[in-house]
Amino acid sequence: MIGNINTGGDFRGLVNYLLDPSKTPQIIDTNLAGGDRNTMTWELDTCANQRPSTKKPVKHISVGFAPDDGQLDRETIEEIAIAIINGLGYDNNQYLVVRHGRVDPKHDRVHEHDHFHLLINAINFEGKRVVDGYDKKKLENILRQQEIEHSLTIVASSEQREYKASTTGQTKRMMREVEEYKVGSTTERPTVPHAIKIQSGIDLASRDRPSLSVFLARLQRLEIDSKLRVEEGKITGISYRLQDFKIRGCKLHQASFSQLLEHRVNYDFQKDMFAVNKVNQNEIIGLKPELEVSWSQVDIKNYVPNQIKHLLERVFDEQEIQVANNFAVPEDNRKNREFEVEF
Repeated sequence: MIGNINTGGDFRGLVNYLLDPSKTPQIIDTNLAGGDRNTMTWELDTCANQRPSTKKPVKHISVGFAPDDGQLDRETIEEIAIAIINGLGYDNNQYLVVRHGRVDPKHDRVHEHDHFHLLINAINFEGKRVVDGYDKKKLENILRQQEIEHSLTIVASSEQREYKASTTGQTKRMMREVEEYKVGSTTERPTVPHAIKIQSGIDLASRDRPSLSVFLARLQRLEIDSKLRVEEGKITGISYRLQDFKIRGCKLHQASFSQLLEHRVNYDFQKDMFAVNKVNQNEIIGLKPELEVSWSQVDIKNYVPNQIKHLLERVFDEQEIQVANNFAVPEDNRKNREFEVEF
């Protein structure tokens, strides 16, 4: 999911937008008593007027799902909306959750994904303004957790979209491949750089801050090999490989061992060294079914630079980039091969 938060001062304008009949609105949930726009607006304004010093009490949160999530049921949207409300600290505030249809006459094309809007009064029932510092970051964290709980597509956060794992050289190569495919000078489909694939795999494997053992096992399920350097009983580095491409963890976003410990995984020497030894010896780590991950949970397009994504969407009708099928490795070959660790 991708979420966006805006702050304003006009409840009437937002209520009119959310309930515009042309957008096929469906009220998913609300704690407002009124059933029409005027009454709703009056309720919101009355509550906000308890604290006239706040000039912008209107919170507008929009949430869009990934196209692969399909059509979401009402209950799922309601649960996600309530999780957002509570997670941001607005559990004692007025709110309105509205789902819009995919067909919007004011847009030139049909939306390819479901989306909903959330109106919140920043002034609570007691007349106090809820502190909204770091709301955008909090919202992203809530959405990542809800993606996991509802088995939705894992979407790259704004931070991940900003860093992207592609270099200038890789971007130029991708653009060249797309253009060559477009004009017919080659029949080979453009490929996503392995650095991007590894980065997206690391993000998926660490999505719920698992133990180091689970993280390493998940990477194996994604056909990403990892090797950890152990010196005097301490782990001092990590390297990753996908097919014949190898890269040190420090070259990726929050993927060095120290950054993994700080941002992504939990580490217990006594419990995790067994898994570390396993991966260093090219052996498969066991993993409970409920902890499994797969490439179908990653929207790899979110890791591709926008200029490349737009080119790809013009070239391919299906508007998607193949991931798993392009680099699946036979299991019997995978267990026995080795790769030299490069730190």
